[in-house]
Amino acid sequence: MPHAPGRLIVSGRWDNSVAVVDLLTALDGGGGAAVVSRPRVTPDVDTDGDGAPDAPASGQPVAVAVDAEGRFAYVVNHSGAATPAAAKAYQHGHPGLVAVLDLEKAADPANDGTLGAVVDFIPTGATGPVGPALTPDGARLLVNCGEAAGSEDGGDAVTVIDVAARRAVGAIALKQNAAHPAAGPSAHDSPHPSFGRYPNPTGLVVSPLRGGLLFVGNGGFSDVSVLDLGAALAGEPDPEIGRVAMETGPFGMAVSADGALVAAAARESMAEPYEGRTVSIIDVARAAEGGRDAELARVRVGGDDPDVATRPFGVAFTPDGAHLVATCFRSNTISVIDVAAALAGRPSEALRLRPPALPGGEARPRGVVVVGRYACVIGGAKAGPRSSLVWLVDLERGEIAATVPGVGDESYFLASIP
Repeated sequence: MPHAPGRLIVSGRWDNSVAVVDLLTALDGGGGAAVVSRPRVTPDVDTDGDGAPDAPASGQPVAVAVDAEGRFAYVVNHSGAATPAAAKAYQHGHPGLVAVLDLEKAADPANDGTLGAVVDFIPTGATGPVGPALTPDGARLLVNCGEAAGSEDGGDAVTVIDVAARRAVGAIALKQNAAHPAAGPSAHDSPHPSFGRYPNPTGLVVSPLRGGLLFVGNGGFSDVSVLDLGAALAGEPDPEIGRVAMETGPFGMAVSADGALVAAAARESMAEPYEGRTVSIIDVARAAEGGRDAELARVRVGGDDPDVATRPFGVAFTPDGAHLVATCFRSNTISVIDVAAALAGRPSEALRLRPPALPGGEARPRGVVVVGRYACVIGGAKAGPRSSLVWLVDLERGEIAATVPGVGDESYFLASIP
């Protein structure tokens, strides 16, 4: 794998910012100095009722998509323009908001802590957004909206955003489970038996194969929906081709560079107290045919005991597709999977690392992206401003090459900047 320095953009979640990280500085031992800038990504809102904005919203920026040219980043604010009091009272069920960042400005230290890099805010038109993905032509941004207003449940749509116009232009409806007895979104937090009527989408990825296929992780159903992208964008009534069952509810997802494989982390069930132990590898061609055999492998990661939960969180393929990196929140581990071995049914967890946590905390690995020979992994338990960190794992040496502290507070996902 080539040495590929560059930059990362890291979601800050409770810090209401993102962090721009320079990889060369990090690999040269720069530590926290590798954070170039921390631009704000949530709008100012009225917190005292006088009608005038007076404080930053607690938007919970949780995920980021970057365009192919590296000009703009699209940051998903899970709780949108919620006031800090509203987000603290209940973090779910708020109208979503996507911040559009000029990446050149985001990397300018002059915009640290300011809205100087934000060129627009786009309402998602629905609540509880999480995963974003750009279509292969870059014309549309797709954003999963996984919750109903005021609930952790009730998500059943993917918002479609026109990138050039910077506005939502439609929604892709996802099928509900009409056989479930719930009459509406649950009034409970998960896990609870009242969950199961709504798909509650989490991660999503797009493969360019077969004219474009959309894979949506259904946290409420413990499966992945496969949709014809063209039909979905055209507003056809039933673009779903099929479903791929998983161990439990998926969260982080990834697609290989050639579009042939999709991976999904089996995080947890929303209906019962069960956390996952595996990641699923899905064959795109078989999924496109609606085949029930599309899950080629289900790989246990982060632990050897099948009765002990590891709670897989994020996944990312290496550029050549030979390996898959998976993070496990509960077991505090990072796994590297040999994809060929996994597809052949052989033992495939080629490496398992336990990254160091900050003093007094847990490692809690979450989002991951691979840049050249390095897997860049977010970690650190929620512990206040700038308490998250990024580990750079050298995949050739099988060791942590650098650590960058101070990127957010319980940061979730990150992206590389071309």
